[in-house]
Amino acid sequence: MRFTQGIRVRCADGGAIAKLLVEYDKNQSSLDVMGFIGARLYADRDTPGQFLIMADFAEVDGTLTAEEEAMRNNQRNETEGWYAKLLEVIDGEPEWIHYDLLYHTGVTGNLRTE
Repeated sequence: MRFTQGIRVRCADGGAIAKLLVEYDKNQSSLDVMGFIGARLYADRDTPGQFLIMADFAEVDGTLTAEEEAMRNNQRNETEGWYAKLLEVIDGEPEWIHYDLLYHTGVTGNLRTE
């Protein structure tokens, strides 16, 4: 099973959040996997200045659930450092949301028909 951790934030500059996520992804690629699959950043079309960060996790070796992998990842120095930087660019406190994946339709390859 997969697990998704969401962080809903308010920020005047979504680009600053995207920059932090790019930096985090670069750092993750050189470290232990820890179940982290990747992250997505969404801008709320109806509420300007509101964003949703979604981080996806999966089981790595079967000894920990995807949620346990996420919680371990949250305690890493790299993740805590990233979170401290996030708090510097957002307005107010973030809202945390957690989801278990029950169903997913995937698409591979390019959707363009050109």
